[in-house]
Amino acid sequence: MSDILSKFLGVILAFILLAGAPITIHTLSSDLTMKRGVMNEMTNFIDKVTDTGKIADVELADFYLASSSYGVAMDVEIKRYVRVINPDGAGGTYTTYTRSDNISSWNQGDIIQVTVKAIDWSSSQRITWQLLRITQPKFETTLAGMVR
Repeated sequence: MSDILSKFLGVILAFILLAGAPITIHTLSSDLTMKRGVMNEMTNFIDKVTDTGKIADVELADFYLASSSYGVAMDVEIKRYVRVINPDGAGGTYTTYTRSDNISSWNQGDIIQVTVKAIDWSSSQRITWQLLRITQPKFETTLAGMVR
């Protein structure tokens, strides 16, 4: 009886090692490629805004589409912080930043902040949960730049 049980356990372990591990490694590799691609899209978008100082609706739609084109649906949030120079009591000035809802045109010194969050689970997150019961965090990153 114990001979059958050990053979059954051996077959299950062989399947996990021969099929589960390569699949997990492949999906983790593609997940890292997805993260790198989304961060490249974010960097290119921020560079475009900081160089030109404006965003067209077509560029915004292209960025939304490009950020979700790597396999996982992404939620994109773009924030604009407007530079405000205020006088202090001693005859000098100090700079503060206030949030603005207008993201179509930018002034020199404004800050763009782009946050991208994954809406759904990636394939590597699902497979590592099914095989190993490990929960990986969803993709979420924020990059910022100052308009020149």
